[in-house]
Amino acid sequence: MDDYELNKKIDERVRKLMPEYMKSTAFTDRKLTDNPTDRNQVTPRGYVTRNFTTALRPVTSVLGESFFNTTLNRPCWWNGTNYQDAAGNVV
Repeated sequence: MDDYELNKKIDERVRKLMPEYMKSTAFTDRKLTDNPTDRNQVTPRGYVTRNFTTALRPVTSVLGESFFNTTLNRPCWWNGTNYQDAAGNVV
């Protein structure tokens, strides 16, 4: 059996098994995430942390949004008025 025939058999098997696998407990009909789902959530956690220097960071942000300050080499959060570090210092 050559590579083409082998790949064809593998593709056929995957196409046959995938719908059954998708119906299994590996996937559900509801979305399961670590994000808070209540209406009082401040900032969803399902995003990639952005990186900025102190000079190039956004002027304002979403309450609780974090970014990594590459000038200070530490994470910072927007408190609604200023950016602050984990110790609560305005940066």
